[in-house]
Amino acid sequence: MSLFNFPLQTLNLEQTLKQFWRINAPMTFVGVFTFGLLLLMLPGLLIDERVITGAPAWLKPCKFAFSTSVYSFTFVWLLGLLKQHRRVAGLAANATAFALVVQIIVIIVQVVRGTTSHFNFSTPEDEALWKFMEIALVLLWTATLVTVILLVLERLDNPVLAIALRFSLSLTFIGMGLGFFMTLPTPEQSSALAAGQSVLHIGAHSVGVPDGGPSIPILYLSTQGGDIRLPHLLGIHAVQALPLISWLITSTLSHLRQHTQAALMWIASFAYAMLMSLFIWQALRAQPITSPDELTLAALALLVAVTLVATVTTLVVDRYELLKTQNFND
Repeated sequence: MSLFNFPLQTLNLEQTLKQFWRINAPMTFVGVFTFGLLLLMLPGLLIDERVITGAPAWLKPCKFAFSTSVYSFTFVWLLGLLKQHRRVAGLAANATAFALVVQIIVIIVQVVRGTTSHFNFSTPEDEALWKFMEIALVLLWTATLVTVILLVLERLDNPVLAIALRFSLSLTFIGMGLGFFMTLPTPEQSSALAAGQSVLHIGAHSVGVPDGGPSIPILYLSTQGGDIRLPHLLGIHAVQALPLISWLITSTLSHLRQHTQAALMWIASFAYAMLMSLFIWQALRAQPITSPDELTLAALALLVAVTLVATVTTLVVDRYELLKTQNFND
């Protein structure tokens, strides 16, 4: 029996890892490896007092290790759903595994060296490591695109899950693409480069302010300017969020008709995409996530209202069709 048909209560860690290893060993290894790295690096948050770009030195590698581990296991789960083009999917997974390992290793190396990994042109060594990360990012982005195409071509048995997977991987592709935007020089950096000045960093997470300023604890999103990292993370982890929503819909609303469940999944997917777009728009206007202006709040209120109306309308229509069918049968 496939792992994906097991009742949740029968699953255990050992059999899950064995099944994942059979599906794709490299990605399963990355998931286990980065989770192990996370456990090893967590004490560094307490022991190491160094601060890099305004955050505890080991916070970034810990967050990347956790994110990479979750993404890796999710990717293997996705591969297990594919019945066609498995060879191509395996190649995309292997490329993804390589790219993820490159990124986490470079991040850790730079923390050990006491400097930042992203956008760093301070020394030839820093520049070389960052260029290596950029190549890995392109490889990761390309592999994600291939996976999106394969899922679009795949005929999945569960239409609600199919909507969630195709939509979420598309958002993951877009979210990763935001990483390219962050590598572009800021206006200040462009001016310095045009003047022939030496620039230590090219690119930034923040918009309108330098990286490393006042920020939200733990997340370290800027509270003084826009921050691309929030929509970037929402995009990357859409591949966990939307399938989870699809599971909640099919398990808790099993009494609804399948086309109604699918409609609710479409609503949730569009709402997630619009929320991500809202955060992108807010960040590009150099607006802190903690200080939305009236226009941002109005857009958020409109999104919530439209989502609620669409959800209620869908449920009412389902109820009406059910009653209509019952009356017809009577």
